[in-house]
Amino acid sequence: MIKYKTGTDVINWESLTQLYFETDLVVGLGKDKNLIKIKEAFLNSYKVITAWDGDKVIGAGRLISDGVCYGWIHDMGVLPDLQKKGIGRNIMKELMTGNESLLIGLTSSFEAVEFYYKLGFKKHKTALAKYPGNSIYLED
Repeated sequence: MIKYKTGTDVINWESLTQLYFETDLVVGLGKDKNLIKIKEAFLNSYKVITAWDGDKVIGAGRLISDGVCYGWIHDMGVLPDLQKKGIGRNIMKELMTGNESLLIGLTSSFEAVEFYYKLGFKKHKTALAKYPGNSIYLED
């Protein structure tokens, strides 16, 4: 049975780092298995939701927010072999619960765009980004 947990005090950081290694998220820190920076990023987040199968983190996402006007969802990931089973939908639901009055934005992998459309997200006409390095998501 999958359990959903809120907060960072419950996180097994090695298991979370492995999730992001397998999903290639956290701006490349997952592929580098950079547990220290992943932990720092999550500890500085407004809200964190993790999905668990026993003692293994199988999905996670975080919300960065001022708690008043804006929120931004980052690093929403589920282990590849467990995707399309409602885990991501439940993580997103938990992230947004209590934050319904916020303008919530996110960026998506190419593969997950339809997933976010199904959750009610729409394309923003003027969203821009500046990455710390090269990215396949940026236009010239």
